Amino acid sequence: MIGLWRYLFGWVLLFLSVQGYAADTSLILTEAFTASSRASSYITQYVDILEDAGGKLTLEEVSSAAYDGNFTRNHRSELDLHFTRSAYWVRIRLLNQTPENDWYVRLPGSLSRKGDLYLRTGDGVAQPFIPQSMLPRFKESIYHLPLAADTPYTLYMRIQDVQAPMFILLDLHTAPQMLQRVTLEYPVFSFIISGLITLAFYNFMYFLYLRERSFLALSIAILTFALTLGNHIGILHYFGIFRAYFDFISSSVAFICIASSVSFQVRLFNIQHNLPRVYGMFRSYFWIACLLVPFGYFLPYSLVVIGGFGAVVMATMFVSLVLMYRERVNLPSSLLLGILIAFGSIIPALLRAMGVIGNYALLSEAPYVGLLIALILLSLTQAEQIRHSHEQAERIAASNQAKDEFLTTMSHELRTPMNAVVGAGNLLKITPLSGKQEEYVQKLEISSRHMLALINDILDLARADSSLLRLENIPFDLGDVLHEIEQLLAEQAHKKQLALTLDNLFQPADKPLLVGDPTRLKQVLLNLQSNAIKFTGQGHVTLSILPLQLSDDAVTLQFAVSDSGIGISAEQQQQLFQPFSQADSSTNRKYGGSGLGLAISHKLVERMGGKLELESAHAKGSRFFFTLTFPLQAQPAVIADVQTETAIPDLFNDYHILLVDDDLMNLFFGRELLAAQGIVVTTAERGADAIALLERQRFDLVFMDVSMPEMDGYQTTQQIRTDPRFAALPVIALTAHAIAGERERCLAAGMNDYLSKPFEVAQLRAMLKCWLGSTPPVGRPA
Repeated sequence: MIGLWRYLFGWVLLFLSVQGYAADTSLILTEAFTASSRASSYITQYVDILEDAGGKLTLEEVSSAAYDGNFTRNHRSELDLHFTRSAYWVRIRLLNQTPENDWYVRLPGSLSRKGDLYLRTGDGVAQPFIPQSMLPRFKESIYHLPLAADTPYTLYMRIQDVQAPMFILLDLHTAPQMLQRVTLEYPVFSFIISGLITLAFYNFMYFLYLRERSFLALSIAILTFALTLGNHIGILHYFGIFRAYFDFISSSVAFICIASSVSFQVRLFNIQHNLPRVYGMFRSYFWIACLLVPFGYFLPYSLVVIGGFGAVVMATMFVSLVLMYRERVNLPSSLLLGILIAFGSIIPALLRAMGVIGNYALLSEAPYVGLLIALILLSLTQAEQIRHSHEQAERIAASNQAKDEFLTTMSHELRTPMNAVVGAGNLLKITPLSGKQEEYVQKLEISSRHMLALINDILDLARADSSLLRLENIPFDLGDVLHEIEQLLAEQAHKKQLALTLDNLFQPADKPLLVGDPTRLKQVLLNLQSNAIKFTGQGHVTLSILPLQLSDDAVTLQFAVSDSGIGISAEQQQQLFQPFSQADSSTNRKYGGSGLGLAISHKLVERMGGKLELESAHAKGSRFFFTLTFPLQAQPAVIADVQTETAIPDLFNDYHILLVDDDLMNLFFGRELLAAQGIVVTTAERGADAIALLERQRFDLVFMDVSMPEMDGYQTTQQIRTDPRFAALPVIALTAHAIAGERERCLAAGMNDYLSKPFEVAQLRAMLKCWLGSTPPVGRPA
């Protein structure tokens, strides 16, 4: 009961002090005032206020008698003046009737709100005003007031904010009250700032480990947000360098935060893939934020601009989430929860920064905790997504490796029996044949070539999407490629009485070499022209080469194959570049073919950096075209070859060759083909047998199959090369692995050259001339 009477008595004294203030315009500080939990209302509600529209008034002017009547009494507990560039002067008279001498005035809100406080003892003008400096290391503007007991004071304060809405709420506290406030608030904010910095470091370490740029974007976003928040609430002011310089760059740091946040959102939600129509907006936001970075300090109401810009970005992100939900894009629940918490935390603060809603204590404290929780969820979700994507990439890599191994095996298994078929045809051609037999052999050769081309097409199509397709980057003469194509297609066009023309507008005077893959370029042009000849009944097939850009170092060429054939309708063009497809099934029956040529050509052109396109209409012919860029290289000087063709023998009599192959059919036909050239052949079915034969007798050359049981061709060759006696012995790889990189692997194992099975007699003779033409057989003097 006694405590209740004390409480009521205190409120009576406080009421009387307020009445006293109303009468003599002095705020009397009593024990009841210090015990009140609503002290903030007494300061703001009973001050006199003066607007300084030009912001030019001085303390001497506003404290003079001339301006005394310009002050108006404020009766509101807080002043929300919204956006204004005016300065406001606040005046209040104080009388301390408590034992407490240390008092503190607090101006809550952003540190962009500048306040200059002056204190004078007594009522006389003879006493000077003493400027009261803002205390350092506080998250808000706080000023120390030394108020002696029973002494009247006059307080003037100039307040201005040109970056955010003007909000004035003055608190007056004793030293114990300030200590209690700091003890409660600062550990919470320190925890939030330290948590944000830890999160930034966590994501940066993930970036260094995985080299995933989304982690870098999130790390920068969190760090810049922590710096902006630390400056806003004053914690960074504990460090002198931040207090001295950070205000100058604080707005720029906030724009960096927005730019990195946009980058993170785009990568996290894969906006470019999931919402391509919205991707351009996010790119615009990113570049606008980047462009505003150097101008952040000079922008009027920069906090408002930052708040408005952030609100627009978040609104766009919210719309994007709705669109992804409608399009059934699968998003993790933890990600959605983090986004919702972030929205709920930051949107009210952004609206307050723009002056849309009023100032509430909850808006100053709660968003920071919510954002910390949201950023933790986003960081963990992103780490889980990246882990999942890396596992998926590993599975894809393993699948590709299995696919590559399967293609290698299938290449060998399909081409090995074809080698026997082609070899049998080659042997039959060099034996005496009747007219009927010659016709059979010709049919056999045509069928075997067709079968081999189909096998190559299937393997090429599969390799185009795997790591086995590697493009060469070598100098070549475009004229040679075009001449070879003409030679290969001339007979096919002549049989159909078609005009096969070449319109090559790239013929510079110095005739430089192009650098690229001549084999793949020739394959594409052959496919396109063969198709054009196939589907053209009469008229012409034209290959044109047009230089689009030419410099000293590179040239951009457009290749186009046009015909006067049956043409392709718009509906048929939709599936034309798909594997195993033609315009329609009737076309397939009438003209034949596997439908692989265009699909392979399309993929090859893409791998070379171009795009195969089509212009056509039904019954009006077609035009296939693509554009490629080639580096240029000068033609090397021509050195006369002193060795003439007549110096190379037509037959290779007395040469002794070792043929190593585990397949009996290949061994038989290989031996017969070599013997037909006048060569003495010794065979071996295993690598160990070949090494034993080399130990017993001398050979001029070794043909080595690379795929053999126990010891393959690579291992056998490596063991042969360990013996100095065989250092100069030519070893030629025989392989059915017609894949990119096989030649390099053979050379790395110590082999001298590479011959892919099945091969033509002309290819075999060329290889023999290359390695035997300039040296005499073993045992015969040079």
